[in-house]
Amino acid sequence: MSSYNLIRAIHDAPGKFVLAATGGGASAATQLLTVPGASRTVIESVVPYDPASLTDYIGGAPDQACSGITARAMAMAAWQRARRFEPDETISFGIGCTAALTTDRQRRGTDRCFIGLQSASETREYTLTLSRQSRDRTSQEAACAELIIAILAEASGIDADLPTLFEDESLDIRSQAAEQGWRALFRGEATMTPHEVDSPRLLFPGAFNPLHEGHREIARVASARFDHAPVLFEISAFNVDKPALDFIEMTSRQAGIGGEFGLTFTNAPTFVDKARLFPGTTMLVGVDTLERIGQPRYYHDSYELRDIAIDSIRDQGVSFLAFGRHAGEGFIELDQIDIPPALREISMGVAEAEFRVDLSSTSLRLDR
Repeated sequence: MSSYNLIRAIHDAPGKFVLAATGGGASAATQLLTVPGASRTVIESVVPYDPASLTDYIGGAPDQACSGITARAMAMAAWQRARRFEPDETISFGIGCTAALTTDRQRRGTDRCFIGLQSASETREYTLTLSRQSRDRTSQEAACAELIIAILAEASGIDADLPTLFEDESLDIRSQAAEQGWRALFRGEATMTPHEVDSPRLLFPGAFNPLHEGHREIARVASARFDHAPVLFEISAFNVDKPALDFIEMTSRQAGIGGEFGLTFTNAPTFVDKARLFPGTTMLVGVDTLERIGQPRYYHDSYELRDIAIDSIRDQGVSFLAFGRHAGEGFIELDQIDIPPALREISMGVAEAEFRVDLSSTSLRLDR
């Protein structure tokens, strides 16, 4: 089937989508809009090219601009946009593309194109490795656009051939279907996924990307302090300053924790939201997190809104157990940070002699 006829078939299918590309692959939008009928399928197409624009689009700064994780985050943001204009989850989806193609400056690394596809039922990630010897920039861009259109066709239920590759090129695909509890969470039908900790007393909110020995030690210390109560780990699928989680990422976080601890995914991005879901709990946090809870910049620079939020947390019977963090050459504990008196009243500290593990998930991710 010719490219024109394939796009006509996409426009005739019931699917509706939002496309986001950081430059590479953006020509797919031009091709889609050139063929009559695009208004039936294309909700919008955006190019968040500048790093600040990309950060704003996906809801947080990515560890790497060009990666499968970032492409999936773009697809998730695109899908969230698509759902606003097409609530039928069986036909709405988002696609994100980020690429490192041949350029006019010296650049290390492989030329690649990452594409994410997000729907209510599945997350997919495509990694297209491109040849510098066999393709110039124009040919690489064409291959990315061709793959995007083939992916859109497949998502619309149309058979389409994937791009023809040279011998030194490759295409890797991975996908993850949504668990039923995850679908309910994204539909707004549930506030959390099922877990095995009845009436949790200790809640450990975090990203756990990845889980490390510091997290395990925090859970151990907290449980010992509270009569060996089980610790429930909580990961919000939606975040204030990070991209929303997709199904591949949720599978990875769930596998990282395994059966070692109870785990629930929630729709609670703020601690006010978490307090409403888990009243009466003691939440395990680092002192840096406690500092952020007390900073007005997270409340539209309003001291009044910050104080209302802290009062709301307190009124839910929630308290905090704060663990010190490595900082520079030293170690910062609860009594060394500046937080509002109302927040300090509901916070307990853990001394360095009881807990000190100088690890961070961010550094572990960057070291991979």
